[in-house]
Amino acid sequence: MVKAGYDVRGLVRSAEHQRNVEAVGATGYLGDLSESFSDGLKGADVVICAVGAGANGDPEHVDHVGTVRLIEQCVLDKIPRFVLISSMGTMNPEEMPAFLKPFLIAKRKAEKVLEESGMVYTIIRPGGLTNEPAAGNVMAAPRLAESGRISRDDVAAAAVLSLGMDETRNQSFDLVAGMEPLEKALTSLINTGKSDA
Repeated sequence: MVKAGYDVRGLVRSAEHQRNVEAVGATGYLGDLSESFSDGLKGADVVICAVGAGANGDPEHVDHVGTVRLIEQCVLDKIPRFVLISSMGTMNPEEMPAFLKPFLIAKRKAEKVLEESGMVYTIIRPGGLTNEPAAGNVMAAPRLAESGRISRDDVAAAAVLSLGMDETRNQSFDLVAGMEPLEKALTSLINTGKSDA
């Protein structure tokens, strides 16, 4: 985002991550979503939320309650745009492996709050995340029939690109690695508004 010309601030949970954020030209705020974090939001035009409980975390505390706290703070601070990195499977958690269900259910609760928040939102639901370099080619649709994997870097690129695209306003979509250039894939999204569940 810094390379794209944005004034970037990042809320991180460790001093190491703070140093990493500041090394690329952003401002790091040390804390988490269970504490006060409104200082970093002042004057912001958009928030990109990529929090996750991780394999050993508490999804209800992080993916639901923590994300909802951030959404509510953004509403109070009148931030107009919110991009949420969620997960494929939130619309059909009963069809997913049992160990994933608590995470998907918690994420879906947060998605619903965002959809009803009044902010312009974009919900990106990536498949399994990898640490591979960005490929730049993806497959995107409001609902993909099959799951897949995608680089974290490609998901980040999609989040930043979506900020300037009407096609992603009030839109939710699945995202996995594919054959279509990222911008073309996002441009072809049909704005279907709120999810139906």
